[in-house]
Amino acid sequence: MKETILELLNGRELSKKELLEEIRRESERSTSDKTLNESLMTLLREKRIYITNYDFSIYNDVKRIQSIKPEGIVFGLMKTDFVEIETLIKLLESNDVDEVKLASSKLKMNFRNKMDELNFRVSSIKNEDLDALFNRIIFYIYSQSEDQKRILINKLAWSLSNENGSLDLFEDLLNFIDHQS
Repeated sequence: MKETILELLNGRELSKKELLEEIRRESERSTSDKTLNESLMTLLREKRIYITNYDFSIYNDVKRIQSIKPEGIVFGLMKTDFVEIETLIKLLESNDVDEVKLASSKLKMNFRNKMDELNFRVSSIKNEDLDALFNRIIFYIYSQSEDQKRILINKLAWSLSNENGSLDLFEDLLNFIDHQS
């Protein structure tokens, strides 16, 4: 079930309702809501997917919403490949505000996950506001000359990826930015 979910989310984002409909359409056997929930929770815990949005259309134009329906939760694949992350960083320079917001959201999610990974390994890391720390890093990178900016973007992309040595580079990058302040 997990691999099917990952395949369906490849290149797009789907609500829980849409995922269940697609799985039932493609599958020979009936899939229960509980089986899907268990698989989604496992993938969330493994940080292979994340919650990207909420689809309000499931309420059929109801104006006063008083409950949260899990069917509206929208999921997307966690981008952990160097090239995908570098592309997201470059999208921060887009003129399309929605594109920038989406790229920033995905990058911050990767950043939080990497911080969790680092905190697990090194318990002495300062706990500051992660969004503020991320914004400080991005501001520092974009305040540099073009050559230095390109180098730092590559280092940030590699450090946020799942590549070998990325966690060590992430820690080095955090220490570097901390000493620049």
